[in-house]
Amino acid sequence: MTTRLRLLVTVLLVAAFVGGGSSAAWALWTASASTTTSVAVGRIAVTVGGTDALTTAFSSTTTTTTTPVTVTNTGTIAGTVSTTASVLAGGSTTLARAVDVRAWQVASTGACTSSTAVASGAVVGTWASLPSLTSKTSAGGSTVWCIRSTAGTAAPAAARADVALDVTLTNASWTANAVRGTFSLTTAAAAPALVCTDHGGNYVDVAWDAAGRSMDTWYGAFVHGVQIGDRQQSYFGRVTIAPSQIPSSVATSGTVTVDVFVLDSAGKPTTTDAGTGTITLFTQNNGPAVRCGS
Repeated sequence: MTTRLRLLVTVLLVAAFVGGGSSAAWALWTASASTTTSVAVGRIAVTVGGTDALTTAFSSTTTTTTTPVTVTNTGTIAGTVSTTASVLAGGSTTLARAVDVRAWQVASTGACTSSTAVASGAVVGTWASLPSLTSKTSAGGSTVWCIRSTAGTAAPAAARADVALDVTLTNASWTANAVRGTFSLTTAAAAPALVCTDHGGNYVDVAWDAAGRSMDTWYGAFVHGVQIGDRQQSYFGRVTIAPSQIPSSVATSGTVTVDVFVLDSAGKPTTTDAGTGTITLFTQNNGPAVRCGS
C-alpha cells in the first residue's frame, strides 16, 4: 500500500468513526485535544516571620524597640508583597495610635539593630494606621523590613493592644491567601517611687513596696538595663548601692534612674517594676560617691 493510499484510508476511518458516533473515536479526540491545550500555572504563596518579636512591654526604661520582620515568597512566580496592620477587637486603639512606627528595607536580619539608622523613604505611621509595606519579591526570595516602634507620651499608663499584620502576595489577577502575624503592645502603670536612704556618700539603700508579693520574691536594681548591687528578697527589702557597684560603662557621674524589678527563677528581670527613683554619682574627698536624688 502506497503512502498516499495509507493516509487516505486513515482519514476515511476517522471520519467514519466520528460521523458514526463511535465512543472510542470521541475519547481519542478529546484526550488529544486536552493534552495539547493544557497550561501549567505557577504557584503563588507567601509567609511572614518575626512578628512575634514585635511584642513589647513599654516602660520608663523601654520606650523603643527595633525588630526585623521577614516576608518570603514561597511560590514559583514573582509577585508584589503588601501588608495591612489592624488592632484586634478589644485592644486599645489609643495605645496603638500612640506608638510611632518607622519601617524600611534592609539586606538581612542582622542589619536591623537598635543602632541602625532609619533609611530615607521609610514607611511612617502608627500601629493604628500604618501604610502598606510594599515590595516586589522574586520566586523563593525574601524581603526584610526593619521596624522601629516608639511609644509616645500619649500612650496610656496601663493598656494593651493586640495587633495583626496581614501579608498578601499578588501577581496580575492572582492573589495568594493572606497570612497573619500577631503581637501585643502593653504599658504598665507607673512604678511606685523607691525609698532612698543616704549613708554619707559611701552608699545608698533603695527600698520598695512588696505590694503583697511573697517574702521569697527576689528583686534586683537596674540602671540602663544593667544590674547593680546584690539581688535581695523581700525579707531584707532593700538593695545597697555603692559607687564601685556601678560599672563605668553605665555611668561615672551625674544623675541616673534606678529601677527595681522582680526577678524570675533564673535571676532575670521580669516586666514587674517594683519601684523607680534617682541617684547621683559625684566626687567626694577626691573619690567616687553617691547620694539619693538629683
